Amino acid sequence: MKQRTIVISGINMVEGGIFTILDNCLQKISSYSENKEIKIIALVNDKSKFNYPNIEYIEFPKSKKSWTLRLYYEYFYFKKFSKKINPDVWLSLHDITPNVVAKKRFVYCHHPTIFFKAKWKDWRFNYKIGVFSILYKYLYQINIRKNDAVFVQQDWIKNEFEKLFDIKNIFVCRPEFTEIITTKKIALEDDKIHFLYPSFPRTFKNFELIFDAIELLDHSTKDKVKFHFTAIKDNPNAYAIHLYQKYNTIEQVVFWGINDRNELLKLYNSVDCIIFPSKLETWGLPISEAKAFEKPMLLANLPYAKETVGDYHKVSFFDIENPKELAQLITLFTNKTIQFQGNLYSFNSNSQLNDWGTLFNYILKD
Repeated sequence: MKQRTIVISGINMVEGGIFTILDNCLQKISSYSENKEIKIIALVNDKSKFNYPNIEYIEFPKSKKSWTLRLYYEYFYFKKFSKKINPDVWLSLHDITPNVVAKKRFVYCHHPTIFFKAKWKDWRFNYKIGVFSILYKYLYQINIRKNDAVFVQQDWIKNEFEKLFDIKNIFVCRPEFTEIITTKKIALEDDKIHFLYPSFPRTFKNFELIFDAIELLDHSTKDKVKFHFTAIKDNPNAYAIHLYQKYNTIEQVVFWGINDRNELLKLYNSVDCIIFPSKLETWGLPISEAKAFEKPMLLANLPYAKETVGDYHKVSFFDIENPKELAQLITLFTNKTIQFQGNLYSFNSNSQLNDWGTLFNYILKD
């Protein structure tokens, strides 16, 4: 069989969840390629971060320095590069469909800000959120119909893309989630009910809703509860500093620093309930993590949360603009009188590629 060349492009994926996507993809395709006639070329920002065999790494260290450079690579340089190497498959892992010459082309879209209407607070603390909410809608459209298939992480995004871009060749590729739990705990006050919001401080994460709900609790409930927030204490992030300065004096609030993975797992195992009010997610990994611990959850009444939690009994949903509704759920949970709404979620299996191996089979099939 003739050797096939696949290019995996992730030049802008350097941190957080998007780096995890790239790292997982390269790890999986490295194993997948064993005993197969496949040449893998990975376009990355920094090749020192990867050590997976069977992959040729090409660095683009300037790709994060400016959007001008990023767009130059995607729409000009990669066309020349693709003509030079003549790939069979080009998989762009970071939303943009580049100008390339390849037998088959695919794009993986995971940036959710096109569905977000930025407010003054978003522009104030991270102007990029506002810019992306405008820019990405246009960048997604460029060349998107030239792809053999478009990959997204959830059904609701697939449905929105079909309406926005009038395309039908969309597959849902859910993030591969490995359940990791611990039996260890962190010592918390025994006489309190402990709620946790495990999230990095970004404006669209909607922290204020929880603080507003706390203020609405009656004194009896306030005496019984503690609310834990991760990654805020001693975080140089401007929004984290704002939250700490404004809300640190609330007696019921506990701000944690940036927890390492093991500490975060112990925190999950120690608290009584998870609250997740984020306005915007493509998946919502903390929901999956909390589900692995079988924790009760109070979640944003949004499609991403219902799809992520899947079939689950111990969950109720609240309006992301209504602190009174969240305060009522907190009170009911604290008093042990809550009747969980529960959640059932069904999806169209015909448009699902359930893991990286299935995705690789699809893009490399003749």
